[in-house]
Amino acid sequence: MKEKKFVFVVCGERAHIDTLHFSLKALKHFSPNEIIIVTDSRRNEIPVEHDNIIDIQTPSIFDHHQASIYLKTGLHNIIPSGNLYCYLDTDVVALSGEVNKIFEKKTGIITFAIDHSKMHQFSPYAINCGCLDRNKADWEMLDKMLKRFDNTIHVTNRFLLKKQGELKKKFEIIKRVKLNYLLFALKYFLPGKILRLDENTYYDKEKRIWFDTVGNIIMYEMSGEAISQIEKNSDLKWNYLKRRWINSLGDDIHNLHCNHLCQNINSKFQIRVRNKHWQHWNGGVFLFDDSSKNFMDAWHDKTMKIFKDPLWKTRDQGTLIATVWEFGLQNAPVLSKEFNFIADPSNPQLMISEDREHITDDVFITQYVPAFIHLFHNFGKTGWEVWDWVEKKLSEVNRSVDVY
Repeated sequence: MKEKKFVFVVCGERAHIDTLHFSLKALKHFSPNEIIIVTDSRRNEIPVEHDNIIDIQTPSIFDHHQASIYLKTGLHNIIPSGNLYCYLDTDVVALSGEVNKIFEKKTGIITFAIDHSKMHQFSPYAINCGCLDRNKADWEMLDKMLKRFDNTIHVTNRFLLKKQGELKKKFEIIKRVKLNYLLFALKYFLPGKILRLDENTYYDKEKRIWFDTVGNIIMYEMSGEAISQIEKNSDLKWNYLKRRWINSLGDDIHNLHCNHLCQNINSKFQIRVRNKHWQHWNGGVFLFDDSSKNFMDAWHDKTMKIFKDPLWKTRDQGTLIATVWEFGLQNAPVLSKEFNFIADPSNPQLMISEDREHITDDVFITQYVPAFIHLFHNFGKTGWEVWDWVEKKLSEVNRSVDVY
């Protein structure tokens, strides 16, 4: 019977090793399974504190990020064969004993979870196509225009800011159902001074201010004059129905995407991805064993090739997409979000339930009590609701689990 083991990879900066130490301690608390750390100690700013380390000297031509990816995609050639492994990024944190059930979820030759974005949304972050820079320029222009023309007063009271956050969550819930959002938009444009969102919140159309039931100002909206001035002095246009800024190409600057990754996979590897909007996999958590060798070899080889190609950014997910489609696995079963819940702080639909037990990334259409949570941004950021939630959960189960 195969032994079931977890494996992390880390290289380089202290911040990454500190993150590993946090995640490692949490996992040790919840799992009796063996945990392996693969590293190149010659690169590390501080020692990795663990009793089961495989130290591999990586090619000196690689930077630390490339070296980590080199080790990650080459794990099948580094760690002992004959076992079932669960790879974890260092920012994947165990939250319960349910983590041990992940080994039961292996299907086929290799098993991943889905990413928080789709392929066309990930594309600008994988390819040096200029789309990300253009989007950044749009946002810089908007910021410049807002500073010049928007005299909106901003709420600063912490209690009211919390209510403002709750109001924005209500907007997201409404927008998830198109009919509800259209009805809400219709009320917005109909005659009448007051638009009531619910029993706790209303909007004064003349003052362009959101109030609570006792008259506290929750949120000011940008004036029509400010919107008009921004449109006159830039290439940006305001879409009142979608409540989004649109650039000169007609693109929603809040929804960055392109098809350049799909095109480059075809030109670089002669692999055709037939669904440009495919829900691609996330490389932060995956299960593999000896049957994964051919897949891992192909993923590793492709990744080494893009290191030398200036069109490609140093990532492993673009080459993962190529490998999945090469092997015809695009419709293969994937892990539940329970085992890799990706907490994206830029997602307005990311919320914690009122009972503080569940988390959602789609305003509670689905919700989870995650075994593993993937904190790829804002790791350790006190004041971020999700981090504070994770910190509290860990402190409740064991006071000895350090928090940063």
